[in-house]
Amino acid sequence: MKKIRVIYTSQAAKHFSQRDLLDLLHDCRAYNSLDSIYGFLYYKDNIFFQVLEGETKSVEGLLDRIEKDPRHFNLKIYFKKSVENYLFSNWSMGCIEFNNPRLSLIPSLKGELESKENIERIINNLPEITSLLISNPELNLQ
Repeated sequence: MKKIRVIYTSQAAKHFSQRDLLDLLHDCRAYNSLDSIYGFLYYKDNIFFQVLEGETKSVEGLLDRIEKDPRHFNLKIYFKKSVENYLFSNWSMGCIEFNNPRLSLIPSLKGELESKENIERIINNLPEITSLLISNPELNLQ
């Protein structure tokens, strides 16, 4: 079975409060655990940044559903490749708490998510970001 990692951004159709985001995560985690899909979601300024990992067929099926989801639009895939190992195998869907001031611990997440250069910086630093998230569990909503 081939493993894949997909990284995308999308624009929220409406502002997501922290309660809205927690409700979304609850649903995501339930479905993702059934399909063995892992990753994390980062939401800032009405932009979603998400990393998805799992078996190719499962992740591509999820991407099809995500593209049809009316809660967001303008989906842009920045990274879609086969991988040997998962970075987020402990999370059915982790979420970076977007208002947490401790995010300054993660330099790559300081910029705006609408900038292609900032997205590329996050992708290039994903292993380091993963390590920082895992070593600072207060930064995510598990």
